[in-house]
Amino acid sequence: MKIRRDHKTQKSGDAAGMKKDREWLIIFSLFSFAAAFAYYGPFLTNFFIFDDFRYIENIFHGFWAVFLGYNTLRLVSNGLWWPLYAIGGFNPFVFNLFAVILYGVNAILLYLLLSKLFNDKNYAFLGGSFFLLNSVGCDAVFWKAAHSGLVSLFFYLLALYSYVIYRQKGAGKQGVLAVVFFIFAMFSKEEAASLPFIIILIDLVFFGGLKDKKGVISRVAPYGAMVLFYLAMNRVVYIYLLHSYIELAKFFDPRPLYALFAGWSVFFLDPQGYLDLSNPLIYITGAGIVLSFFWVKDKKALYFGYGWIFFSFLPQSLTRIGQFDPRYIFDSISRYLYITSVGSSVVFAAVILRFRERFSSKVFFPVAIAAVSLFIWVNCPRVQARGFQWREQAEPVKPFLRAVKKAMPDFPPNSYVFVINGPVGRSYIQQSLRAFYGRADISWIYTPQTFVRKPGESAFLIICNWSDGGVYIKIFPIDKVPPEVFI
Repeated sequence: MKIRRDHKTQKSGDAAGMKKDREWLIIFSLFSFAAAFAYYGPFLTNFFIFDDFRYIENIFHGFWAVFLGYNTLRLVSNGLWWPLYAIGGFNPFVFNLFAVILYGVNAILLYLLLSKLFNDKNYAFLGGSFFLLNSVGCDAVFWKAAHSGLVSLFFYLLALYSYVIYRQKGAGKQGVLAVVFFIFAMFSKEEAASLPFIIILIDLVFFGGLKDKKGVISRVAPYGAMVLFYLAMNRVVYIYLLHSYIELAKFFDPRPLYALFAGWSVFFLDPQGYLDLSNPLIYITGAGIVLSFFWVKDKKALYFGYGWIFFSFLPQSLTRIGQFDPRYIFDSISRYLYITSVGSSVVFAAVILRFRERFSSKVFFPVAIAAVSLFIWVNCPRVQARGFQWREQAEPVKPFLRAVKKAMPDFPPNSYVFVINGPVGRSYIQQSLRAFYGRADISWIYTPQTFVRKPGESAFLIICNWSDGGVYIKIFPIDKVPPEVFI
């Protein structure tokens, strides 16, 4: 009878624990979506800009153009443009809403991952909150063409969550799921190539990997093989089958110092991306990293957090696009720090949690609330400012397209255009017109003075006159425009 009673007591305890886990998860989920919409909700109507138009344009080029995208095999994230466009058309609200929801979901997945790794709901709540309330990687939300980072991290965290369950319980199905989720992450964005390093890091920090080196190698091998397969398939598809180029190779630029140091800017950088060496936060961060090892008792969190920062940033360090002195808004390092900010959130949580260990819960909870409040106070205005910057970039494109559509309800087949005083650069104007009209045969005239129209082609000059109330458009056949217009 005693054994039965103990068994019942254990089952009762397990049920109570599961109920408490669900309650914590529900609370954090509500907090996550509330914070995500508080940060990004004011910008749900931000219009399309820059490469966004290319992804919409691909829809009108056909099936393969959508999935092959910008000469990278981001099959999963590229493919999502199709259903989103089918639902919302040229309405940016659907795309922005998708990003904000996924942003909140990723924070929830991080909460679940940290709960499994540390078995501490306070720690998971803090780590997930710092990740959620950060601003450094907000360009991954604001720029629709960069939503691939959100999608990739979604599958990335699912893969790690499944892997941790596999390691804790020996559940073979979870091990298989982890690999499947990683494949989806890898074919969403190349930054997922860092996951094999994170797998090794988890094994070393949480599962005593040094005692089972062969086991670590065998477990990480499928992930490493998938990275190599992805790189090989890019070469096969674009070089040998399509006789084109690989976008990854186009911007490939190994920068050792950048790889070593740039990722640590996740602790202090404004999403605009500008780095001023006189900024005291740089040196405070360096000192804080050293001091954290004296303050935090359980070093596992620090090893995991700092390791995540370094390894997750490695793939991004191999492109020259992410810059600390961006000439254009899309060149900021911001979106490359989205996945990296997971590591800084882990460290922040470990530092705050030490107050509970060092003092008591009575001290810890006020400190935690103060830290989260300070995080909101610093980062929310940064997100708002960045959102308005993206809106200002995109806003002129909307009246331009509407005015052109009003003046020219449709373009004839094989139309060529030249725009004077346009809202964006020539390649983005071409892409925006193709996307807006749902046509793939609208092209830019590079030199209107020497342009010769061939049979079956049409050519137009579009002149934009901007005012506070919008833009006034004039459209002329280009062969009827006086030469002095181009001077």
